[in-house]
Amino acid sequence: MLLADHGEGLAVVGFRERYVITKFGQLRIRRRLYRDRQGQGHFLLDEAIGLEKRSPLSPGLRDLSALLGSYVPFGKSEALLRLLLPVGVSHTTVHRQVARIADPVLAREKEELSQVFEQGKLPDKGKRQVDILFVEGDGVSIALQREKARRAELKIGISYEGWEKVGNHDRYRLKEKTAYLGMMNGEHFWEGFSLALARKYDLSRIGRVVVGGDGAGWVKEGAGMLGGYYQLDRFHLRRELLRALQGDMEVVRKVYQACCQGDAEAADSILAKVQGRSSTREALEIAHLRAYLLDNATGLADYRLKLRSRDTTGLRGLGAMEGNVDKLAANRMKKRGMSWTKQGIRRMACLIQLQQSGQVCSWPGGPVQKPAMVKKPAKIHPRLDEKLSHYATYLNMGLPALSGPHSDRTWVKALRNFSYGVNPF
Repeated sequence: MLLADHGEGLAVVGFRERYVITKFGQLRIRRRLYRDRQGQGHFLLDEAIGLEKRSPLSPGLRDLSALLGSYVPFGKSEALLRLLLPVGVSHTTVHRQVARIADPVLAREKEELSQVFEQGKLPDKGKRQVDILFVEGDGVSIALQREKARRAELKIGISYEGWEKVGNHDRYRLKEKTAYLGMMNGEHFWEGFSLALARKYDLSRIGRVVVGGDGAGWVKEGAGMLGGYYQLDRFHLRRELLRALQGDMEVVRKVYQACCQGDAEAADSILAKVQGRSSTREALEIAHLRAYLLDNATGLADYRLKLRSRDTTGLRGLGAMEGNVDKLAANRMKKRGMSWTKQGIRRMACLIQLQQSGQVCSWPGGPVQKPAMVKKPAKIHPRLDEKLSHYATYLNMGLPALSGPHSDRTWVKALRNFSYGVNPF
């Protein structure tokens, strides 16, 4: 088929062989080399099934190795693939796949950001519309290797449309979560995140945007860029209160309630009285707490108080960011004593983002798409049918290996799937 439809301008030079590692094991394939009028070589079979130059992995195995690499270290990815596949894949090969997948995405995003925020080109508009879009941001410090600095901050943001109950228990999960990760300053982070949101949502038709954070300046900038409300994360608010007030739960409760009502003056007045009768060290801690609350005064009030004209039924407090920091970045990039180069952080952050959106392997982001069932052809009797006029016609109708003595072997199963239209790559 490829030979018949290769078009004008391509001439067959000869045949070349290569080895490809697939889910069925290692295969040796023989394909034609074509040369165009400019002298460039082409392997139409490689292009048709998605094989990359200088990569031994088939497209399906390439996605599988990248997916494993986004969850576990490359060494463990190698061990898992050796258990799953007839032929193993080295950890260096898995590592290279991360660069092969992430680098084009990062380059494309850089070009899109330049076109939108420097050249004024309008981005592609999404279609989703929501009354309230929730956005939360936080950063995680990651150890560096072979860099001048010892640590770097990876910024993480998530957006979601609300909450949905899980089962019959008092457990909830986020609806339509979108994740964005980047090692950059706050302005560039929100430019990239807003571009990602613009691909999914019609931002002009979003009613309200609520941005939550721990008080970091770059998160507050995001609330301004997205035109939304800023709210100090309740987890960090409680933690700072407990740390400074040494577990005095009565005072913690009063200050917390005043903060949630947006009454920064009342909260500061309570803390000032406690500070006046405290020791020098405790007074210093309370002074830092008062400065923290005043610095985040605009984000103390519960966002639901600002939506009095709207129905707040089903709306919950913010605070999903802490768990997502662990799930998205810390578990893969920070723990187990790992350290990274800055380029490695960018690539892994990009891969995790693709994995969260279901662009690395189709099945983790949704239900498995099972191939259409193909009716198994009836076995051909060794005796030639009377309607067949030539022995070659009989050979064209079946593959003897499929029903022979070795029909249960791996290579025969792969041949059977291929003959039924299932791509083994």
